[in-house]
Amino acid sequence: MPATHSKAVPEKKPETANKLRKWKKKSRYAKTEEQRLKAEQMIRIHTPKEMKEVVPKKQELTEDQLLDQMIRENKKLRKNPEFIKQQEQAELKRQHLDRERQLIREKIKGDAKERKEQEEKEKEKQLEAYKLYKQDEATLNEHMNSHKELLTEFSEKTGVMETLLEKHKGNKKKAKKDYKSQTTEMCRFFEYVICKISKEKEIPYDDAKTLYYDNVCNTMEQNVSKDSLKQLMASL
Repeated sequence: MPATHSKAVPEKKPETANKLRKWKKKSRYAKTEEQRLKAEQMIRIHTPKEMKEVVPKKQELTEDQLLDQMIRENKKLRKNPEFIKQQEQAELKRQHLDRERQLIREKIKGDAKERKEQEEKEKEKQLEAYKLYKQDEATLNEHMNSHKELLTEFSEKTGVMETLLEKHKGNKKKAKKDYKSQTTEMCRFFEYVICKISKEKEIPYDDAKTLYYDNVCNTMEQNVSKDSLKQLMASL
């Protein structure tokens, strides 16, 4: 019977204990994308993570300990020349700021007082001006009424109102309005002329008024036929 020869079975290499090294090698020799991704995944798994440094917790101080610590630090600072210099500069700055604030307050108070005094003076001036205005207004009204009486007398003599009624075709409202307008205009004209005479001749207002009224009356007597106040004014 012929002799038989069995094939030798190759010995299996023992698996390495360093799995990280194993998977790195497989990653280098990977033939497919799937093999490479698998190797990289295993590399991440077997890569040892860095140990974080454990920082010991700082011991918390009690209130008494904190107070003692602050007292010790303050004592040290009081002897520190740099700290002493800083404190002196801070004090000088504070004093300077206090003086500036005081000056600003005094200026604001002074300005407010001066403004109030000016307002009071202005009110007094306005009141005085108003009183003078009222006095002048009363005097002017008195003068104007005197001129109006003279013109009314002239109007009655010459029949000015009847002439105005004819002019406005019997419309009394328009005739009265026209008569009032002419009378006001004439009164202002009389006042202007009398003041001018008083100033030019340097005589009192009443004397100037007497002179002018005499002139007006003479003109009225010579022009009794005048049918409007405007015509009278034109003849003066």
